[in-house]
Amino acid sequence: MSQNKFVFVVCGAREHLETLHFSIRYLKYFSENEIIVVTDSARNEIPVAYTNLVDVKTPKHFTNHQASIYLKTGLHKFLPKGFLYCYLDTDVIALNGQCDEVFNHKAGAITFAADHCRLPAFSPNAVRCDCAVNNRKDVIELEALMEKYDPARKLKDPAMEKKKRALIKKFEIMKQNKISYLFLVLRFLTAFKKFKLDDDTFYDRKKKVWVDKEGNVIITPADNMFKDIEKNSHWRWNQITRRWHGPDGKDVFNLKCPHLAEYIFNRFGIEVKDKNFQHWNGGVFLFDDSSHNFMEAWFDKTMKIFTYPEWMTRDQGTLIATVWEFGLQNNPTLPQKFNFIADYTSHRVMMDETGNFSDDAFKTKLNPALVHIYHNFGMKGWDIWDYVESLGEKLHLPV
Repeated sequence: MSQNKFVFVVCGAREHLETLHFSIRYLKYFSENEIIVVTDSARNEIPVAYTNLVDVKTPKHFTNHQASIYLKTGLHKFLPKGFLYCYLDTDVIALNGQCDEVFNHKAGAITFAADHCRLPAFSPNAVRCDCAVNNRKDVIELEALMEKYDPARKLKDPAMEKKKRALIKKFEIMKQNKISYLFLVLRFLTAFKKFKLDDDTFYDRKKKVWVDKEGNVIITPADNMFKDIEKNSHWRWNQITRRWHGPDGKDVFNLKCPHLAEYIFNRFGIEVKDKNFQHWNGGVFLFDDSSHNFMEAWFDKTMKIFTYPEWMTRDQGTLIATVWEFGLQNNPTLPQKFNFIADYTSHRVMMDETGNFSDDAFKTKLNPALVHIYHNFGMKGWDIWDYVESLGEKLHLPV
């Protein structure tokens, strides 16, 4: 019997069960290791379509979300001893047989993958400070202005949205080669009526818009829209950082705040000394018997924050606290190939025709073994999701 086992946790709503059913088909195909599903079957809207279950009764007063976190952070209580486990969120999908290699990367008491953002950016999503509420108002106001002065943003045609993302992808990739990008800019500036980027993409200088060969608007130029917004509002565009800033100088679409670190100290007396800490992502982690004390501390803190009004129902804030409590802030993290976080909202997250993924517009690239589609799961027309789905069809995975 293999000492290595994968484990999923699922609880509650039908959508979460269906996400598990999708992901487990891929893992079963590629992995040679046992897969376990931990659940509270009494809470599930539909049965788990899998037989290797550990059924745990969760506290009745918990919401389904709280119950799922109870099961996840309490895995050390519910699973047999003597094995090395790899926990996977249900939206983590195996893409090849290298997924089993994740077990070779256990380091220290417990091993997580790094998140795609740092502590200050995660903070507004973990605690109930006023930062997120106030920022949301700013985002709504600015997005309304962007839609007003950018007709391309009003497009609802999925085909055109796909073209828009493809065009932005081209720009991001071109920027990686500064010399060739400079020549492209010079050619753009000296074009008379139309600038041809490729056979299907043109810039109409008169209308000041990017169009396809049929003349459909794909995207308006940044300078045109930004000047209109600056003229008619208090928002200012920073040409150096290429970000929107408000009157207070804050980056509207890149909210950061210090409150999570403050709340960790206030509630638990634990100081997070690195205010820009690269925290860990809870979607994939390795644990075994040596992880017991860490897991127990993480579990205890998480159960406590369920009762703290200033904390959201998340497990990553308490994970950060536990990391610093145990002095593991410099512990090695899993290679990115075992938790490639596919952020639909980032134009720098992309893939090519050969299955290489990148989160920096192909400055670097990799062929991930596990992809984490933490939002927009199932969104057709997104190249990453389309690739995942087509892979399942190619392998004739059962529905």
